[in-house]
Amino acid sequence: MQSANQLAELWPIAAYFIILCVMLVAMMLLSVVLGPKTQTRAKNIPYESGVIAAGDDKTRFSNHFFLYAIFFVIFDLETIFLFAWVIAFEEVGWAGFIEASVFIVILLAALVYLWRIGALELKQRHQPFRVQKLKQMQSSVRK
Repeated sequence: MQSANQLAELWPIAAYFIILCVMLVAMMLLSVVLGPKTQTRAKNIPYESGVIAAGDDKTRFSNHFFLYAIFFVIFDLETIFLFAWVIAFEEVGWAGFIEASVFIVILLAALVYLWRIGALELKQRHQPFRVQKLKQMQSSVRK
């Protein structure tokens, strides 16, 4: 009895998923069949926003760019968790408030740690090596 009730509740989701998959496969097949098949030299050149790329496409980024991406993900997840806590504030009561406070304190401790080790200092890392050396020489001359 209960499984029939669950099946009655889930069949619209299953039907939506099946229709979505069929439409996806149909659109991909239509694009292969009806799409243009020209092979020109310009077709294989990489471009961005209609502008032909200038320079090497193998640009290397230093690790701190990825570090900032990880910081963003961590603190973005913090926002999501806190938003869910705010929505369920009345249901979770003081226990939820204490748990959210502990969560915030842990993340603030991580932020202070990152700040103290210099992981958030972006200026020095973006300057070219020559500019950094020049500034070091200027500061040593002034002393």
